[in-house]
Amino acid sequence: MEGGSQTPPAAAIVSKVLDDDDLLVEILLHIGFPTTLVRAALVCKRWLGHASEPAFLRRFRELHPPRLLGFYVDDRYCDSAPPTFVRMLPQPAELSAIVRRTNFSPYRRLSPGMLDCRNGSVFVTLYTDKSALGVHSPLCHGGGLAILPSLPRPQLSFGSSCTFRKVLSKQGDGLSYYYVYVESSNRESRMHVYMMQDGSWRRHHLLDISQLPRPRSTPKAVLVRNKIYMAAGPSDILVLDLATSSFSIVQLPQGVEHGNGGTTMLSRAGDASGVYLIHVKEFQLRIWLRKGGNWLLLDSICLHEMCANLRKSDSTIKDGHTVLLVDQVVEYGDFVFLQMGGCVLHLDIRCRTLRKVYEYKSTPFGDIHPFMMIWPPIFPAVKYDPARFVFWPLY
Repeated sequence: MEGGSQTPPAAAIVSKVLDDDDLLVEILLHIGFPTTLVRAALVCKRWLGHASEPAFLRRFRELHPPRLLGFYVDDRYCDSAPPTFVRMLPQPAELSAIVRRTNFSPYRRLSPGMLDCRNGSVFVTLYTDKSALGVHSPLCHGGGLAILPSLPRPQLSFGSSCTFRKVLSKQGDGLSYYYVYVESSNRESRMHVYMMQDGSWRRHHLLDISQLPRPRSTPKAVLVRNKIYMAAGPSDILVLDLATSSFSIVQLPQGVEHGNGGTTMLSRAGDASGVYLIHVKEFQLRIWLRKGGNWLLLDSICLHEMCANLRKSDSTIKDGHTVLLVDQVVEYGDFVFLQMGGCVLHLDIRCRTLRKVYEYKSTPFGDIHPFMMIWPPIFPAVKYDPARFVFWPLY
């Protein structure tokens, strides 16, 4: 057109679509990964506003649940090597660069040992001139390894010894850390609870638990909101309410016992409103949800045929009369890890598929720590600019 300019048709169509907030939200919903969503939010403040809106994030999570990126194996019974990261394959190319930052090779001299793995953060013990703690955040750009104070050592009463200890983490505005330490003697038991505050461990509670069943080291304790769930006795769960300093006892479903290890597992519910119990006996796996004071049986899976087919297709898996749960603490999703014949198996519960993902070096006692994609995404801080903004990307 003479004497003026004309917007190219393609650009006009794109502008018409992206200027429509409803259409833009639908496009952002189908991006696929939280990493890509963070990058899309960097386009402008309008896109950031849509991507970070709570209702939008709820819909995004329903379409794209947090993804299992891989798992750490702490095989320290065999050698003093740092934890090994094993990728879950196939892995989209979008995530390959992210996953490369998960290894502990730069910290090998500190001989890190795994304690916990939560929402993109890895909690480890470090050994320098004295024992220390560290938090590794491989998904955060330039996250590195943050050093934390050593765990406290309570002054024990005469004749007492440590019978239980566990480091727990809770996701809120950031990670909150708790340390539970139980000392017991023939006459009494006391529970010391510490919380990390202002860069140091502070005593949160000192509680007499002499009249309660003693916590067990397996299955691992879990922290859900302000309640710590600990396996106790043959068929109980001891629940500590941190807000009220009170205890309650939950009995396992009828016919279920903790056993000597590998038969039960506790897991956080994804919406942080309850706790899951996963139980395996011989080749039968069952999953319960504890909510509203009752156990609800969610699923029951027979593993016998799946294991038989897996052994036929992979001769490296030794025959076995049973499978055991690999005791991991995660927000329960659609998978569990199992152990059979010196191998780690990944069970996709939704698809009902079983595959070998790792083989132990010598003795099958290494701990498995699943590593999940961060949720919710951490969006960049905005520095005001009328048209665009400066950012520091997370991934």
